[in-house]
Amino acid sequence: MTDAHAAAPDEAAHRAEAVLTDPTLQREVDSVLRRTPTGYRAASARGSVEFTRTDDDTIVVIDDRGDHPLADQRTDQRASVGHEIDDPWSLLGDHPTPHAMASVAQYFDSPHAPDLVVLHAPTHRFHGNVGEHGSLATTQARAPFIAAGPGVLARGIVDEHLRTVDIAPTLAALLGCDPIDGVDGLGRPRAGVRLLVQDGDECTAVLDPDARPEHVVLFLWDGCNPQALHEAAASGDAPHTAALIERGTSFRHGAYASLPTATLANHTAATTGVLPGRSGILHNTWYDRSADHVVDLLDYRQMITARDHLRTDIETIHEALHRNEPDAVSVATYEYGDRGANWSSYMQMTTGGPHGVLSDDDRRRHRTPEFMEVPAYRHYSTFDARSVADARHCWSGALGALPRFSWFTLNLTDSIGHYGGPHSEIGRAAIRETDARMGEIIDEIDRRGVLDRTAIVMCADHGMQTTAEGDAFDLSVPLRDAGVDHRMVDAQYVYLR
Repeated sequence: MTDAHAAAPDEAAHRAEAVLTDPTLQREVDSVLRRTPTGYRAASARGSVEFTRTDDDTIVVIDDRGDHPLADQRTDQRASVGHEIDDPWSLLGDHPTPHAMASVAQYFDSPHAPDLVVLHAPTHRFHGNVGEHGSLATTQARAPFIAAGPGVLARGIVDEHLRTVDIAPTLAALLGCDPIDGVDGLGRPRAGVRLLVQDGDECTAVLDPDARPEHVVLFLWDGCNPQALHEAAASGDAPHTAALIERGTSFRHGAYASLPTATLANHTAATTGVLPGRSGILHNTWYDRSADHVVDLLDYRQMITARDHLRTDIETIHEALHRNEPDAVSVATYEYGDRGANWSSYMQMTTGGPHGVLSDDDRRRHRTPEFMEVPAYRHYSTFDARSVADARHCWSGALGALPRFSWFTLNLTDSIGHYGGPHSEIGRAAIRETDARMGEIIDEIDRRGVLDRTAIVMCADHGMQTTAEGDAFDLSVPLRDAGVDHRMVDAQYVYLR
């Protein structure tokens, strides 16, 4: 009985995979990921690979055929805007997929993982967006990482990278959180970590052991393409970013997001150091089989309480700081991973507490007039103006002490990356505006007289890739036609019934 039931889901998954990887769907489907009885599998119309993960997280390839989608896991490719513009739509296998096999394995650690994951082809305009992310492709997974100030080495632009899940441990080290004996996200012992539960590693390549900042500030530019950002900094369109690079360290190959390379999953990875498949927040949306309920953290009412889905035993960077320094003040503006912060925008929204004062001039400042008629630009520009107002409030002394740690999220680069693509004129305008708003907050810190004692980190949660023009395509139709009984979530996550 047990063996029969164990075989049936894999048989159905195999049938669903065959439908989705049919060459007739290659414009819509790049690859399909799934768990198998022996490990994990990634397949496309061009080839497949099966692999497993050992107890020490070593990846072992069991079988590979054809031009499989995870064949190229180099981390140093497509390192300029020119590379991305000249080759915008290559399929996985030709388009590198750094850390991909480990990323697939951690995703299926979640009890909420679907039976199959569809990675859309870049020739498919998923959700109608010009710019997209979510795949394992370098351009979608790679985010910027820049750090400067006391406690940070001044190395300039270096040909290195880290992972999004390494950001929280690196921040904890920068804040001086003591090393402890903890566990990883699967409960296995880890010695010398900075958080109670930690999958990531602190990035010693940016840390100066001979200096310690009094304050640490992180700016997360949601969905910012790092090649577009570096080009803007070099051209003078992002002077505050350029100043950070000049006096600090920027990783040319950025910070690689984990599957899914999407917002809620990698905000959480960055704020906790725990991988998405283990943190409790798998994605923006997922199906909870036990409750027969679809979680949608992009719904405003669920978004501002996203922290409630975090596993209770893991720590955010705010909680790790307070474990080491109970009286320290930490703050977060427009950030989902805000559990443990003394003050956060989303907690204020939940409780009806006061926010920073936002004037009409604050709303309009830094906007590019010709894009004001674009609803996404106008809407998310206002959100970022609110984030700046909340940041000023937190640094005004209203909390009784200046924040020891601040996390400031700015969202315009993601919304406009979706709307126009990362290398469009409106995309460049979003970078100019976001850089200026980051500069406003840095100026506020300077007015408090502590900028020379403040370390600043700038990062993103994932990258952004331009997609081809095309019509939406419902992948449920060929699955239903083939008799595959399923639930489709967010047009790419297949839960078999």
